[in-house]
Amino acid sequence: MNDFVLICSVGGSPEPIRKSICLHEPRYVLYVASTSSRKTIRQEIERGLDWHGIEDTHTITLSDYQDLLACVRDMRAGIAEGLRAMSLGEDCLLLADITGGTKVMSAALTLVMMEYPNSRFAYVGGDTRSKNGLGIVESGHERFLKQDNPWEVMALREVRQLANFFNAGDFAAALSLAETLARKVSGKEKFYGAVTDMVRAFTLWDAFEHEPAANTLRQALGKLTPFAGGHGPLQQLLDLLHKQLLVLEDVRQDAAALKRSQNALTERQGQAYLRDLLANAARRDKAGRYDDAVARLYSALEKSAKIRLQVKYGLDNSNIQPERLPESLPPELRAELLAQQQREGIIRIPLQKSFCLLAALDDPLGREYLRSETELLRLLDIRNHSLLGHGYGPVNAGTCQKLFNMALRFLDVSEDELPRFPTLDWRSLLL
Repeated sequence: MNDFVLICSVGGSPEPIRKSICLHEPRYVLYVASTSSRKTIRQEIERGLDWHGIEDTHTITLSDYQDLLACVRDMRAGIAEGLRAMSLGEDCLLLADITGGTKVMSAALTLVMMEYPNSRFAYVGGDTRSKNGLGIVESGHERFLKQDNPWEVMALREVRQLANFFNAGDFAAALSLAETLARKVSGKEKFYGAVTDMVRAFTLWDAFEHEPAANTLRQALGKLTPFAGGHGPLQQLLDLLHKQLLVLEDVRQDAAALKRSQNALTERQGQAYLRDLLANAARRDKAGRYDDAVARLYSALEKSAKIRLQVKYGLDNSNIQPERLPESLPPELRAELLAQQQREGIIRIPLQKSFCLLAALDDPLGREYLRSETELLRLLDIRNHSLLGHGYGPVNAGTCQKLFNMALRFLDVSEDELPRFPTLDWRSLLL
């Protein structure tokens, strides 16, 4: 197949380039040359070629062939321009011959090619050189070498980006990069497939898909374990992931129990679920997504009252039978609650009335509500008038932090007690 682009760095010796073109027989050629070496292309390189199948060429002229950064800049722009001029896409196969040109030009071309996953390297070597073996390869003694792009072997930059995305809570971007690594890194598809499973597990967890998240994380651990022998950073990550799986399993079971049970919940049920919800809000806050964080904090507060009423008093705030209202309630509150009765005869009460009911029952959560009522209602009013509520303005960082601190008090937990996703060390993702 000749449907690729041969990229040649042009130096003082045209013969290696002529031989490279004749060997590879490309349909398209991109020349990278200095202002002086570009003059040799037509007369000394293309004249008399045995290969006549070249359909199009483009020449990139370097502004300063001795300046590495200038060469990288010119090559990056020139390759993109050349591909467009020849009506080729950036995903076409690129074969970069780094034989000719200065050392700076070869280094720059290597760096630029790292940006193109679908690229390869070629080099004209040989055992017989001029200047007592220190000069150029003598004509007739050339040996052509081909190598994969080091991106496919190491993928160092992409691995670091993956870790950065994951640690910043951008799980969609991290998952996309992991999937790319699994497709592109030659010989390591199984390893990066397992890394993809690991990232997908936390992506699912972050989306409250606890059961598939647990199954996927368990699967990832099984796939990653064979690679951990003698790999310290990876083994440390696996040790951490085993602990994460225990936390996730606790959350999964808690969430399943809350969804199944309308009554008869045990004293501990709801704690793991609510802490996970607060941890999710904390990740949104860290990413600067304050409206999303506040929506989760509101949900955590509402569910804290709902779960407490169910667990401790057997009352479902969305389905209270009037006869089940405690006799000890103050007459005014009883009247207010009965006023919430629906056509079907049940009582549904919102967040504020749920906390008032808990306060009337002298529950600690109700007492905390009474202490914080003024501030809580002010913060909830800001939330209600936010973009994700009924208004148009965004929530700011200060409001989010105040509501987060209040949620910690209501749930009687510290921030250190919330489940934390692991911080990925990029070195654990390299084999």
